[in-house]
Amino acid sequence: MRTLITIVIILAVAVAGAAVYLIATTPDRGGQVVFPLSRSHRELLAHVPASAEAFAVIPSAAVLHGKLLANPVTSEPLLQWSHEHEMPRPWMLGAADVAAWKSGKRTSYAVRLDGIRALLVRTWLLAASNADWRWEGSTLIMHEPQRTADFAPATIVVDGLAPLLAGLPSGDVFVVQTSETRGAFPPIARPAVSSIRVTSSDIVFVSRAMRDEPEATPARAVTPRFPAGALLAATFASPPRILGDINRLLGAKIDALVDEGGAVALYDVDTGTLLPRPKGVIVLPADEHAREQMRDVARVAELVGETRDTGDSLLVSFDRTSMGLYTKDTFVPGTWPATRWALRIDPDRLIPVLRRLGDSTGLRFVSPRLYRAARDLRRWIDALQHAAAVEAADSASGAVEELHVRVASK
Repeated sequence: MRTLITIVIILAVAVAGAAVYLIATTPDRGGQVVFPLSRSHRELLAHVPASAEAFAVIPSAAVLHGKLLANPVTSEPLLQWSHEHEMPRPWMLGAADVAAWKSGKRTSYAVRLDGIRALLVRTWLLAASNADWRWEGSTLIMHEPQRTADFAPATIVVDGLAPLLAGLPSGDVFVVQTSETRGAFPPIARPAVSSIRVTSSDIVFVSRAMRDEPEATPARAVTPRFPAGALLAATFASPPRILGDINRLLGAKIDALVDEGGAVALYDVDTGTLLPRPKGVIVLPADEHAREQMRDVARVAELVGETRDTGDSLLVSFDRTSMGLYTKDTFVPGTWPATRWALRIDPDRLIPVLRRLGDSTGLRFVSPRLYRAARDLRRWIDALQHAAAVEAADSASGAVEELHVRVASK
């Protein structure tokens, strides 16, 4: 009996000691990814195949895990992902950096552990005989597809993206999306690099990509002011192609109105008809060119809506309610200037509208590009129901496009 009690005490002390060690060696603050990448982060990426569709480096992953749990926008998606996918357990991490990559439908991880944690994890894995994990020294590799003879490390990809990394700010996560990546975010070309910073109230993305067609002339900056009551507000230096599709819904050539820049404030979308009808205000600079363009649509606009000339701006609406909402609205200054476009979204109100648009057969056949844009935007922001606002600003400088996105929690 004494021997049994002694063994139990020793085991209890060992477990308690291990628990104290795990807690004591988990940092409260983490490092960040800096550019060019540090030697340790390059060594971690050496475990990632260059053929991966997308990959990320996460320094001090346990610290980031805590930040994501503390942020109302990310806490629920993180818990759901953790429940549905096998990933490194928080107790394993400590101060460990993690590399993650996606190939097909498989997400793989490389975790570099300290010596004691590596020993504890090896012991724990003895009871998980079916675990899809292997070791390379003290680095734990999880769910890795079978390596081929022509394996090349992802550092080759990173070295080829050096022009995009120059000037990229440090962050809690560094992400590379290759030319094979599919997805609506970020809405820029591929390959793209992103630096992500997470706090308890904000998530800030800075993404960069090379442009296929560099602008021949320097773009002029726009300084956005967003109406706070709009579902979606956008300011742009030149009209996006999607405005041409909205012509069919409104029966007027609104893209011609903003051929030299302008703004749009969307307050609602009537989805109860065969073709959805947007309700909002178009804002033009009050110059002679804009006044000339306004004459072409003023008659149509005034049949169903109204127009106004404030002296500084020309306003046009194709419904009877939006103009009053816009003129009484309060305005929020944009966080960043932009040379291409800037927008602000209210996810809580816009997501239900996007869901209804996704069920619109008329929109799908009459304006497939607008239908796909609504579907892609919904796919991106569908998980952001706890966000107070999403703001983005896109700029181009020479051959490089840079996108800033901020997701603010409620």
